This record gives sequence, C-alpha cells and structure tokens, in this order.
Amino acid sequence: MLNIGKMLALWLLVVTIPTNPLQAEGRQGSRTTASTVSWDTRDRRTTVDKEFDGKPLSHWIKAIRDRNEATMSLALDAIRILGPEAKAAVPELTRLLSDPFNPIQLVKDSDETIAAKLYDIEVRSAAIDTLASIGEAAAPATLPVIQWALTVRVIPTHLGGSEEQERFVALVMLEVEYRIRVIGAIEQFGQPAKPALVRLLRSPDAERRKLAAIALGTDILPIATDFLTSRDCDDAQLGITLLKDLAPAVAPNYLAELQDMLTCDAN
Repeated sequence: MLNIGKMLALWLLVVTIPTNPLQAEGRQGSRTTASTVSWDTRDRRTTVDKEFDGKPLSHWIKAIRDRNEATMSLALDAIRILGPEAKAAVPELTRLLSDPFNPIQLVKDSDETIAAKLYDIEVRSAAIDTLASIGEAAAPATLPVIQWALTVRVIPTHLGGSEEQERFVALVMLEVEYRIRVIGAIEQFGQPAKPALVRLLRSPDAERRKLAAIALGTDILPIATDFLTSRDCDDAQLGITLLKDLAPAVAPNYLAELQDMLTCDAN
C-alpha cells in the first residue's frame, strides 16, 4: 500500500516521491485475475464479472469509495490490472480526482501535514494512471483529469533558507512530472476524449487551452488550419494562438507571416 511513513522519510531527506508507488512497492502474495459468469435475468444475457485476487470489481470500487488508506493501493492496483474490463470504476475514480484539495504551504505546514498531502497527490496521480489503463471508456474523465493536472498543489510562502528552497525545487519537479504524465494518460483515452479537448481550445484560461492543444497531438493541426482559414476574425486569431501554444514546434517567423496574411471579416 501507499506508505505515508516512507513518504515522510523521503520528504525529510528532500527526495522526490517515487513516480508510482503502486509499482515501487513489492508485490505481496499471489494475485490472479479470473472471470465469473452470471445470468442477467433482465435481458437474458450472460455477463462477465472480472475478479482480482479472488474479489470482484465491485469490491475494489467500494474500497476506493471508502477512501481507506489500508486498501486504496491494492484497489487501484486491481483496477489497473483489470484494464478495460474495469470501466465501471471510471465514475468513482473521477470522484476521487474531484475531491477538495488543500495545497501544500511550505514553511507553514508541518512535515507530517506535507507528507499527508503528498500521499493525497500520489493517490490521485495513481488514479489517473488507472484511468489510462481503462482506455477509451475512461474518456468521460478527461475534464476532471485536466482540472487536477492544473490544480495548484504547492504554495511557496516566504521561502527563507536553502533547505526550504531545495524542498520547493523538489516539489516543482514533482509537479512537472505529474503534468507530463497527464498528457500520456489522455492519449490513452483515444478519440472519445477529442471533443472535450477541442472545446477547451476556446477556453479563456491559457493553461487549459495549452494543455488541450498538446494533448491533441497532431490532431491539433487540421483544427488550427480550419481556424486560420476562417473568415471569422476571432477564429482566425485563435488559429494563430494555438500555433503559438505549440512553440517551439512552429517557427516564430512563420507565425509572424501568418499573422500578416490573415484576412477575415470584422466580427
């Protein structure tokens, strides 16, 4: 399971928390997956209930719902291993991501409080990895995943000595890693996530827009093309903005030329 004591020890040593404690921890015992077939009398079809470690998916979903530290790690592990078969877990994983979060306040928070908040951050990051393992069926979680990625998790309050500054650097690197991992997770959601990402391209929040543009990958190019060739000035300018968001993939001199050649109708 996720170990707060280990995280606190690492925090005191100013060492970044392991990327995925669900993988970093040793696997205990023999765990297997199996399928049990039941008869659904409502529609007269057989349904398959996947199991992990002898327990059905519903057991692991409840473990996440209970927010029990003793079972959270194994529950996320079970759902991740079940993969697409665990699509019923998407709503609960989404709620986990959407739980209120109090940012780490360096200097003000005690080491114990910081360790607890790091545990919370890591659990949510593991939940995103789990959603990624489910694949396209997890696409409804796209917006909550992005919201969590852009959540402010660390507040530097009057950093004084070198130790506090080093801690801040370690946390910043952890933040960057988590945001990069979110991009990889959204890619696993595939085409079903695309509509939500396209809508975010019009967001007035630059961070949301940029993250959506990056997550779309090469799919952003035909979208930007349509904007650039639009007679609507707002859309045409948005096309330029999206290309700027992709810098340095787009050369600056190209952007300047595209800006000069825009022809559109005043809105």
